[in-house]
Amino acid sequence: MLIKTKKDLKVKAQKLAKEMGLPLGTLVNNYLRDFVIERKATFYAPILNKKTQRIIDKARKDIKAGKNLSGPFNSAQEAISYLKTL
Repeated sequence: MLIKTKKDLKVKAQKLAKEMGLPLGTLVNNYLRDFVIERKATFYAPILNKKTQRIIDKARKDIKAGKNLSGPFNSAQEAISYLKTL
């Protein structure tokens, strides 16, 4: 069976699996078995880089301070009318 993946991801996964004393195929088979049995896939959010984290932190600070906010709007038309004024 062939599974397409990014080469750098495969190399990193092989290295980590080797450090753990496991063949990469064992890990892939384990994931696929769980996927079939449980009929679900788990995805994790990527780790944010520093610039993105700073932007999010500033937005949260603004929200707490009640700055740079719009709405709430009672209808889609009300939101569209607001956007047209920008």
